Amino acid sequence: MRSCKIFLTFFSIAALLVVGCSSKKEPAAKSLPAAKVLAKVNGIAITEDDLRLSIRTAHGTAPESEKLRALDDVIQAELLYQEGLRLGLDKDPGYLKEIARMEKQLANMKRAEITRRFYNTQIAARVEITNQEAQEYYHKNVDQITTELHLGMIGFSNKEDAEAALKRIRSGEPFKEVAEANAPKGMPAGQRPPWDMGFVTWGQIPDEFGPTVYKLKPGEVSDVVSSKRTGFHIFTLLESRKNSKVEFGNVSGLIMARLRDKKIMESFENYVAKLKKDAKIEKS
Repeated sequence: MRSCKIFLTFFSIAALLVVGCSSKKEPAAKSLPAAKVLAKVNGIAITEDDLRLSIRTAHGTAPESEKLRALDDVIQAELLYQEGLRLGLDKDPGYLKEIARMEKQLANMKRAEITRRFYNTQIAARVEITNQEAQEYYHKNVDQITTELHLGMIGFSNKEDAEAALKRIRSGEPFKEVAEANAPKGMPAGQRPPWDMGFVTWGQIPDEFGPTVYKLKPGEVSDVVSSKRTGFHIFTLLESRKNSKVEFGNVSGLIMARLRDKKIMESFENYVAKLKKDAKIEKS
């Protein structure tokens, strides 16, 4: 079941959010070394950068014969471009509309790239988790960390379907029947039905679901829980068991990663909240 596979993955935070435009002009970029000129067409330079963009190879290199063909293609394209300008095709409404769309797309790409760099350098790079913090977390949550849960799960893409299914279960319909009715069609037969996740460890349960599934008793069914990453879910606990072999050394790396992800997201959200507070944002 696809939703089970998604659930069993330990998610790392990857925040690539789009922030608002600024009315200020962008600072001038530092001058880059001029690319080597390979040809000129009516005085317009064709450079190595132009050639590189026209060649599509798996490793970014190409044989000399392909480079020569590509250079001829770029020269031909430049000739046609210049002729199109001479004929006034750049004034065509369809052309202008397409260029405007491409410019907006470029603006979005620039925002996304700056946001990614901001997130990595100003937020993530400044967050550290100590071994002591990880040990304190382990001792505080050792009961959950050393408990494996045999879970059943039904996944939904929208809240309405999830709530309708939960209503059927609360009305007395067996979890198994509701789960099978909502299972993806064409799933290959396996040792367990798609909704049966088997035993899962603490490290396989995302933080946002932990408080829900660890408070369940065998046979109980959870309310609808949601995650931006995996959608909407209903869980049931079939049984639980202890795994005393899970010591701090076995999970210290995972604990530190989870704590760091959480602290990064908190720092990011606080930073964005401050930016919003200080900014003048007008929605129409």
